[in-house]
Amino acid sequence: MFGNPTQTAASRPATRRAKLFEPLSAPVTGVSSSHVNPLAAGLSYKASKDYELAASWLGKAAEQGNSSAQYHLGSLYKHGQGLVQDDKQAAYWYGRAAAQGHARAQCALGVLYKLGLGVPQDFALALQWLRAAVMQGHGTAQSHLGVLYQEGLGVTRNLEQAAHWFRQAAEQGCSAAQYYLAMLYRDGRGVARDTEQAAHWLRQAADQGSSLAQYALGDLYKSGLGVPQDDEQAAAWLRKAVDYGHAERP
Repeated sequence: MFGNPTQTAASRPATRRAKLFEPLSAPVTGVSSSHVNPLAAGLSYKASKDYELAASWLGKAAEQGNSSAQYHLGSLYKHGQGLVQDDKQAAYWYGRAAAQGHARAQCALGVLYKLGLGVPQDFALALQWLRAAVMQGHGTAQSHLGVLYQEGLGVTRNLEQAAHWFRQAAEQGCSAAQYYLAMLYRDGRGVARDTEQAAHWLRQAADQGSSLAQYALGDLYKSGLGVPQDDEQAAAWLRKAVDYGHAERP
């Protein structure tokens, strides 16, 4: 399923699905559903967290072949919002959108292959779809590609390549990539050791609520690496890490 980014959705075997996508009501009182843009209606309901109606309208647009609707419908299935949580259905709709070149769907499908959720775990396909999204400059995909290079999943392990892709994603504001890049700088893996750079990227991620980054930044303040030694700052960041759910040392 969805093994080739260039393969069209139409060329894949159809999956029989229940007809869940009849709109429950028109988004605007007094307006016929035939005059409503189903994608716009679905996104509006999703934004307002009325997920049942979002699923109905997005499903209608997705069945009509709209790649954005297919991606968002996959997201509803992935998170169990307005629909029963179903990773296989998430993968199906992400795949329909990914085949049309939708970068967020390509990234999401790559992550499912990486984790083996809804599809058999396949690092080669994860790499293929993540690269397709990376070619469009997708930051989260860049971060996941960095992880594949860091761990040697589907590719030969290459910390320099990992650092490159983490930096690309970090500069787009991806907190996970900022944390991973900081750890490479802290330990001198794939880049020259630079604790000031480590502290810089940890601060970026910590300010976005990353408990891993908050904890690691607290450690830097405690030891005075890359930042002035400061027990009060150390304690403050360690407390934030716990508040954000980081209960113990990684």
